[in-house]
Amino acid sequence: MLFLQTGSRRRTGSSAGTRSVRTVRSRHILHTVPAVNRRRLPMQTHLTVRGLVIRETPYKDSDKLFDLLTDSGIKTVQARSVRKPGSKYAAVTQLFSYGEFCLRISGDRCYLDSAVSLSAFYGIRNDLEALALASYCSELIRKTATDQPQPNLLRLFLLALHHLSEHDRPPALVKAVFELRLLTELGLMPNLVCCPVCLNYLPPHPVLRIHDADMICRDCRFERHPLDLEVTPSVLLAARQAVYPELDRIFQFRLKGESEAQFAAYAEGYLLHQLRLSLPTLKFYRELHGGEPVSPLFQPPEDPFAE
Repeated sequence: MLFLQTGSRRRTGSSAGTRSVRTVRSRHILHTVPAVNRRRLPMQTHLTVRGLVIRETPYKDSDKLFDLLTDSGIKTVQARSVRKPGSKYAAVTQLFSYGEFCLRISGDRCYLDSAVSLSAFYGIRNDLEALALASYCSELIRKTATDQPQPNLLRLFLLALHHLSEHDRPPALVKAVFELRLLTELGLMPNLVCCPVCLNYLPPHPVLRIHDADMICRDCRFERHPLDLEVTPSVLLAARQAVYPELDRIFQFRLKGESEAQFAAYAEGYLLHQLRLSLPTLKFYRELHGGEPVSPLFQPPEDPFAE
């Protein structure tokens, strides 16, 4: 309490840290009251995006957190009260739902304001193999996507889900094409143009070399490698179809019998060799086929945290 003239003001504090004060008139007495530091609220913005739900997690009593794959990357969104009975956004926030989402961004968090469903891919939900394969593709996307815009990843996943839902392509072929094209979009495309020795574009006995990420003729190969896979010419053409054309054309072919098995073995082996990831969803997908790996060429590393 300071005895000053009525109405005068004074600033107290040292040069190291000055604290402002405000005056309260009270007949020859001046009460010093610290100024109130008001907390700034984070700036809020709104964003409308089209995206695919690739993971959902229950949060609190009735909320949900879900990962949304968009052209600009993966966004984690909180949807309030969507787990309550009768919520109008319960369906559009389910796993593998594609829609248009209006998001409210506050600080570093995203909240769902509204959403409109564009496709639910119902054909996947009634097929265990298709659902397991879609979960495997989702895990690959989550573990390889970066914070940079990658619009082709969303298109690739949507194409794969479309064929799995419509059942117009064998799941093994969809899986192999997705694996090879995903690696291509990540900058890990194999060189399948021609044999580096004789420059033959379509040799009668091609060898796909997983460790060197290329191909070679059987007659031009100097030595065998455990990760070499001798395939039919149709498998080489299928691998090129998955890697080089535009996205809309990568599923426009069919394989049968031994060629389909070789194509699936090459795609899975090449992906595991390049990424070196432990993928629980791949293990589950294998269990649906008797527990044997699609590709006997390479085994993924064991998860050190697995029980």
